[in-house]
Amino acid sequence: MMLPSIIFIFILSFLTIHLTLISSKSVVIEIKGDCAIVGKRIAQEHGYRYIRQIFDGFCEIEEDPLSENHKRYRRAIEQGIDPVEMLLNHEHVEWAESQIPKIRRKREFTFNDPQWNSMWYLIRHSQVPSLPDLNVTGAWELGYTGRGQVVTFLDDGLEFDHPDLSENYDKEASTDINSNDDDPTPRYEPTNENKHGTRCAGEVAAKVNNNKCGVGIAYHARVGGIRMLDGDVTDSVEARSLSHRPNHIDIYSASWGPDDNGLVVDGPGRLAKKAFENGALNGRGGKGSIFVWASGNGGRQSDSCACDGYITSIYTIAISATTEHGNKPWYLEECSATLASAYSSGQSNTGERDIFTTDLNHACTNHHTGTSAAAPLAAAIYALVLEANPSLTWRDIMYITVMGSRPDAIPSNTVIIRNAAGFNVSSRFGFGLMDAGLMTWYASGWKNIPPMSSCESVASAPKRIIKGHSDQTFPLNLMECKTDVDPRREVNYIEQVQVFVTLLTDRRGEIEIYLYSPSNTKTQLLPRRDHDQSNKGFQDWPFLTVQLWGEVPHGQWKLQIVNNGGGTATLLSWRLIVHGTREYPISPRSARIQSPFEPDRSSCHIECKLDEPCSNSDTNCTACRNFKQPLTDDNFRCVGICPEGTYPYEREKLCLPCHPQCGSCRNASETSCISCKSDLFLVHDEMTCAEICPEKYYTDRHLRKCIRCKNGCASCDTSSHICTSCPDSYSLKDTDCIKASQPCESNEYFDFIKNDCQWCNSRCLTCSGSRIDQCKSCDKTSEYPYLQYHACVSTCSPGFYLSPSLYQCLPCHETCLDCISLSETACTSCKIGYVFLSDDHRCEKHTGKPYYLDINTGETHTCHGSCAQCKGPNPNDCIVCNLVNEVLLDDGHCVNKCPVGSYKNEKKTIDLQINICSPCSMGCLECNNENQCKKCDQVKGYKLVGSMCVPICKLGTFPLDNHCESCQNPCSTCTNLTTCLTCMDSLVLFNNQCIEQCPESHYLYNQQCLPCHPVCNSCKGPSEDDCKTCTQGFKFNANENKCSSQCPNGNYFDKDEKNCKTCTKNCLECLSPGSYCRRCSFPMALDTLTHRCLYCCTTNITTDNCCQCSSSWDGFCLHPLVTPSVHLNDWLISPIHIMIHKFNSLDDFYQTFIIIALIIFSISIIICLILLGLRQIITSRLTSRTEHENVEYVMLQNVDDQDDDEEKLITTNGHRKKSPSKETSISFNHTEET
Repeated sequence: MMLPSIIFIFILSFLTIHLTLISSKSVVIEIKGDCAIVGKRIAQEHGYRYIRQIFDGFCEIEEDPLSENHKRYRRAIEQGIDPVEMLLNHEHVEWAESQIPKIRRKREFTFNDPQWNSMWYLIRHSQVPSLPDLNVTGAWELGYTGRGQVVTFLDDGLEFDHPDLSENYDKEASTDINSNDDDPTPRYEPTNENKHGTRCAGEVAAKVNNNKCGVGIAYHARVGGIRMLDGDVTDSVEARSLSHRPNHIDIYSASWGPDDNGLVVDGPGRLAKKAFENGALNGRGGKGSIFVWASGNGGRQSDSCACDGYITSIYTIAISATTEHGNKPWYLEECSATLASAYSSGQSNTGERDIFTTDLNHACTNHHTGTSAAAPLAAAIYALVLEANPSLTWRDIMYITVMGSRPDAIPSNTVIIRNAAGFNVSSRFGFGLMDAGLMTWYASGWKNIPPMSSCESVASAPKRIIKGHSDQTFPLNLMECKTDVDPRREVNYIEQVQVFVTLLTDRRGEIEIYLYSPSNTKTQLLPRRDHDQSNKGFQDWPFLTVQLWGEVPHGQWKLQIVNNGGGTATLLSWRLIVHGTREYPISPRSARIQSPFEPDRSSCHIECKLDEPCSNSDTNCTACRNFKQPLTDDNFRCVGICPEGTYPYEREKLCLPCHPQCGSCRNASETSCISCKSDLFLVHDEMTCAEICPEKYYTDRHLRKCIRCKNGCASCDTSSHICTSCPDSYSLKDTDCIKASQPCESNEYFDFIKNDCQWCNSRCLTCSGSRIDQCKSCDKTSEYPYLQYHACVSTCSPGFYLSPSLYQCLPCHETCLDCISLSETACTSCKIGYVFLSDDHRCEKHTGKPYYLDINTGETHTCHGSCAQCKGPNPNDCIVCNLVNEVLLDDGHCVNKCPVGSYKNEKKTIDLQINICSPCSMGCLECNNENQCKKCDQVKGYKLVGSMCVPICKLGTFPLDNHCESCQNPCSTCTNLTTCLTCMDSLVLFNNQCIEQCPESHYLYNQQCLPCHPVCNSCKGPSEDDCKTCTQGFKFNANENKCSSQCPNGNYFDKDEKNCKTCTKNCLECLSPGSYCRRCSFPMALDTLTHRCLYCCTTNITTDNCCQCSSSWDGFCLHPLVTPSVHLNDWLISPIHIMIHKFNSLDDFYQTFIIIALIIFSISIIICLILLGLRQIITSRLTSRTEHENVEYVMLQNVDDQDDDEEKLITTNGHRKKSPSKETSISFNHTEET
C-alpha cells in the first residue's frame, strides 16, 4: 500500500516542479526615443517583448519564447554571451541591465516577548496598511521610548517586582495611601480583585525582549503606583494621591471615578480640586502635571461623562475608547469633554480582541478591558511626547493631542462636529484616534503656546420654566473676553469652555443641554440619561466642552434646554468661563539645526551622547546620553535603563551594583531590594531578601515573596489572609485567630463551639486546633518529632528536606522533588516538567516537547501532542494537560470539557498541578462543583432542591408509578427491581447486579467490578500495565512487567480457533477480535474509545465512518470532548492530499493502472521535450548557414590603424558600451526569393 502511494506522490511532485520552473527574464533598457515605439521595436528585433515604461526613456522588456527573433537570445546563451551585451550594441540603447531579484527585508520592530505579535493596536498597520493603529512604531522610529519620563498610577496597587515591570519601577513615584507606608504592593486575595494597577502599568512600561508578557509603549519610562483605591476613598485620600511628588512625577494616570450606573452626578471634592489646580500650575517645575483620566464605562447604563466631575475638570485629559474593528464600545460614555481616544476591548463574539498586558502573580493577561485600558495607552504616548520635548506644558500636551489625533481612523466616528476653526470632533471619540508618531513629530519642534487667559461672563438668571416635551433657548452676550485692561482675561482663541448650570427638574435624566457658540457651532453638554430619575437637578454644575477649540469667543452664546419628559424643569442660572489664549497659539514648527561639528546621529549608537565623539557601539561612546554601566575591564557601556542587578545613581548617571542578595534594587543597601536572587525570597514590606520567610509571613513560592500574615496570625501557610496557627492565648476560629475566653494548658486549645479547652491531636505537643495539621510544635522524643507545615511527621515528604537543628521539614526549591537543602543547586530529583542536571544538582525546566522515559531502555520519547506531560506515546497516556483550557479524564485523555456528571476541579500535588474531572454529587448530571448542582438525574429518582439533588424516594427505595417501592435484596439502592446502584454488606456491583466477588478479567474499584484491559486475564487496574496474569495468546514479560503477544505484528490470537490471524483491513496492530485495533495505516485514525480505524472527517461534522483529527495526522482520532481546531484537517483539504486519499481508497488493480498511465504520460513528456530541444538546435544551425549564403562582404578598415577618436566608449551603469565609428560597417544584401 505504501509503495504505490510513494510512486504516486513522486510523479505528481515531478510534474508540479517542472511546470512551475518556467519563468521569464526581464531587462530594463535606456533608449533615445519613446518606449512604446522605439523600445517595442528593439524588443522585437532581439527576441523580447515590450512590457512597460518605467520613466521617460527607460523601458522594461522580457524574453519572448514565441518571438521569431528569439533565436538570437538563445544563440547568445548557447555561446556564453550575455544577451544584455547584444542589446547594448544597438545604436538606440544607451544602457541595459538584467533585473535580478534582490533580498530585501522589512524594517520592522521584532521582540521576543510572547504577546508582541498579538498586540494588534501597536503593529497591525505595518502588517495590513489599510488598518490603523496607534502608530507607536512611528514614535519608536524617531527614537522615542519614554526615557526620563515618570508615569504613576492612582489605583489599587502595583506589583512592582513583576519581572516585566521591576526594572522600570520607580519607588519615588510610589506610595501606599491606604496603609500609610511606601509599599504599593496590592493586597492579594483569591479573586485577584486588586489587579487593575498592575495591568495598567504593563501597558506603559513592560520591558522589551525579556521573553515575558508583552511590550510597553514607553518601555524605557519609569512607573510608580499609588495604592489608594483598596480602602475608604475620601477627598483627603484623593488629594494626597494627586499631590504625591508633583515635581518628580510627570504623568498621573487614573481609571476610576463615580459609579458608572447612570444615576450619579458627582466629582472631586474641594481638596482634590485644589490638588488638580496645584499640579497644573506648579507640577513638573511649573510646566504642569499631566492628569490622564478614563472617560468611564457606563455606556450600557446610558451614563454620560458630562456628569463626572473628574472628566469635566479643565486640568484633566479625558480619554475614550474604540474597538479593534473601530466600533463604538458598549461601555463608552459620550460627552463634550472627551479629548481623544485610544484602543480597548470590544465584542468578543465578533472576534474583537482586548488589550495585552501584565497581571498579578507575575502573570500576563490578554483581557484588559474598557476605558480603563485605553487611558494607560494614552499616558504611555504622552511619555513618548514628553521625551521628544520635555519643556512642554500641560496645555501644550492638549494642543498636540488635538492636532495629532485622527478622527477618520475610527470607522464608527460618524456623528462629527466640524467647528468654525476647522477641527473635526465628536462626543464619542473627541478629536479622534491618537497617533503617537504624529504627536511626537509635533512635539519635537513645538514652541510653547502663550499663557492661558480666562474670561467669565456675568451670570444669567432667567428662572424660567421649561415644560414637558419642549425646549427653550437662553442667550448670553459675552463681551468680557475683549477686555484690554487685564491680558489674563482677554481670550481670542478658545481652548475649553465651562458652563455652570443651576437647574431644577422633576426627572434629571430626561434633560438634554446644548450650547451654541458665536460661530453657531452646536455642542451637546448633556445627553439624555434614561436611568437617572433624580429630582435634584444640577447645582452650579460645571459642564465642559472642548469641541469649540480654536474658535473666537466674542459674540452671542446660546444655551438650549430640552425637556424630554412629562414633568417640568426650571433654569435658575447659568454662566460661562472661556479658557484660551490672547495671541494666536500655534507657532511655526521649529527645526533642530545640526552643528557642523556635531557627529551624524545615524553613525552614533542611540545611547551615546551626541556632542561627544561616538561610534555605533554602546561600549565605544566617549560619554553617555543616559546612564553609564561600569564593566570589569575598566570600560563602560551606555544604557538607557540600568540592567538587573544594578541601580541608577542619578547624581553621576552611573549604574551601580545592588546588594549581593538583591536581583534589582533602589540603592546598594540590603533593605532596598525590589527583587531577589533566584534562591531567595523578597520580604516585600521590608525590602529585604531571605532564604526562609520569617515567622508571621506567608511564603509565596510562585512570586518568591514573603507576604505578612493578616493581624493576629502566628503563621499563614496557605494564604496571607488565612491563619494556620495562633499566638498564645489565641485559638483558631475558621481562618482567624480569636482571643480565647479562658487560658488553656500547653497541650490544649480553646474550642469555641464547646466554649472550653480541648486536648490537641495526639501527634501535637502544642496546637491551635483539633486537626492533625494544626500543630504548633512536636514532641522531639515521640514517633513524630518533625514539624512539616503544622503537621508532626516521622519522615519528610517528597519536596521537603530535614533541618536537624530546627526539627522541621522545610520545602525544597520549587523545581526540586527531593533535595538536601533549600538551594536550587541541592536537588536530588526533579518535579515533572524539569530535567535533572547532575553536574550542578539543579533542575532545569524542559523547554522542548513533552516527553516520557522508557524505563526499559532509558530512552526518552515525545508525548502525544495532546499531553502536557505523559507516561507513554498515546493520547490516553496523559498525566498533565494544558491548564488553561483542558482537563484530564480518568482514562488519561486531555479534553476541553468534562463528561456529563462531572465538573472541572483543580488538583495540586507536590510535583504537578492539573485540572481533573471530579464526579458531581449523587444523582447530579450537571454541576459547577460538588455542592452546586444545576441538573438532576430524574430517571434515577432525583430532583433539584436549591442547588442539591435529593432523592424523590428515601434511600433503599425507588419511584414506581406514584409511590416508592423498596429495593430487593441484595441491592442497597436501586433504580428498579432488577437494576442495583449499590450493594449490601460485602457484595460488589457487576453489570447492575450484586455478586460476591468480581469475575475473571475484572478488578474491584469502589465496590464495583470494572473490566481489565483486553490483554489481561486478571488485573489491579484498567491499564495494560496493571495486568497480574495474561489472557490467551499473551505471556507475561517479567522484565517489562506487561503482557506480550505471541503473534507477530499485524496479527491477533483467535481464542476460538487457537491460532494467529491477520488483523482487519487498515489495522496494523490489533487484539481479539481482529477489529479491535491499536494502530491504523495512513491516512486512517484510531478511535481509542471504540478501537476502530476511521477516516478523518473533512468537515467538523462527525459520522459513523469518520472522526475529527488533529491538524497534522498523528494516527489518532480526537476525543469526543476535545473541541476541533478551526484549522482542522488543513493537511487533508489540500488538493494533493485529496487525490492521495482517493487514490488509496482504490483497489490494487486501479492503483496499478493509474501508476502505469502516469509513468507512460511522464515518459512521453520527457521524449517530447528532448525532441523539441533537438529540433531547436538543428533549426538554429540550418538558419545560420542560410543567412551566410549570398551575402556581400565589404572590407573593413584595419581596426588597429584607427585613431582613438574614431571609436567612442560610453561608460554605463554596470556595462561599458562600445560604439563603432561610422566608416566601419557591414552590408547584408539578402537575395530575394522568387
